[in-house]
Amino acid sequence: MNERHPSRSTDPNRARPRCVAHRVGIVSACLPAVMALASCGLLPDGAGVPLNPYRDLPTIPMDGEPHALEYDVAPLGQLAAGDVVRLQVSGPAVESLMILAEDAVHDEAGVLAGGGPANVSFDYRVQIAGRYFVHVLFDPSTDPADRRATLTAMPGPVTYHPPAEQAVLVVFEAGYLTEPGLVDPDSFSEEERQFLADLSDVVRADVIERLRIIFDDTPIEIRTEDEPLPAPPYARLVFTGRRRTPEPNETWDVTVPFLSAEHAECRDLVVFGEVLPTGSFLDPGNHRLDDEAVVYVGSFQGRGENCRSAAIDSVSNIVLGLAHTGAHEIGHLVGLYHVFPHDIMNRSPTQAFQRELAFQRGQILLEAAGSTEVLTTVVQDPAFYFRASFDP
Repeated sequence: MNERHPSRSTDPNRARPRCVAHRVGIVSACLPAVMALASCGLLPDGAGVPLNPYRDLPTIPMDGEPHALEYDVAPLGQLAAGDVVRLQVSGPAVESLMILAEDAVHDEAGVLAGGGPANVSFDYRVQIAGRYFVHVLFDPSTDPADRRATLTAMPGPVTYHPPAEQAVLVVFEAGYLTEPGLVDPDSFSEEERQFLADLSDVVRADVIERLRIIFDDTPIEIRTEDEPLPAPPYARLVFTGRRRTPEPNETWDVTVPFLSAEHAECRDLVVFGEVLPTGSFLDPGNHRLDDEAVVYVGSFQGRGENCRSAAIDSVSNIVLGLAHTGAHEIGHLVGLYHVFPHDIMNRSPTQAFQRELAFQRGQILLEAAGSTEVLTTVVQDPAFYFRASFDP
């Protein structure tokens, strides 16, 4: 799934909750409140209390053998700082996996500490001592009865280290504000077009400054084309003037609503940003250091005088809208998911473009089959994730 946003607004509070302790291959029913961090696992045979996957499941042996998973959560046990584990989750319907650490706030939740792709082995170095778990993510379109997986865990090479930082080269294509950028070819006057052209350098500088403020005190280093190129590999974030509409059956997120949405011509669905190639959604565990994301500046502008978006009412709003969308995509590049409630990694980060947004702790959201699911016992704390996923 990509990072996609429609020009119409929906209510993120209607997200459907999802429990993490699902039996693999069996449909389970568990419907807690969206914001409840409660134990909502399956009832063990003959037991009267719900199973807590963070307390009640046996540890997967570190023996290098594939072990069939009964649940989509599997404990790895107590790990020390400096331990390296080699993991592989395999299964025809497995999309990826999350590495979770024991949450210091709730004993019925895990906090995102890393991740990795499906059906290949990869190494993970423990930076923060504690109890660790694997959470398997399946293709949401797959029948639950067909969601099966095995987990192989073993000690990895002690010489393995994750990167100490992630360099992101931010690129602004020529005409990013005017071709068409924020220019509506049908309703903009030459004076308005020239005004945006004159603003291009100012907006560029302010977006870079805002991105650096957002990622201050993190391992993310924002670089520009005016500076010496960082040593490869490095990621790229491109601001392009293109306007992008979704393909049929694409999933998208809500973002900047048009002021006059009652007009039919204002209801075009557009994509504001995404990780490339299309369909990537994010890089679980930040294993690709040379990936790329794009912000479609042309998608921020409506068509016709009735569809002028509040996102272009001021230079400040332009900067905040573009910077928040860019920061959101960088978050995906390094392995962050959507979260609830509002912060930069929320599925509608630019809907609140007139406010200063930051990275905050929240419950992870997943898009599946046209709906949004809250993983009520999986927490994303970006500050913890950055410490857990990068070498100090």
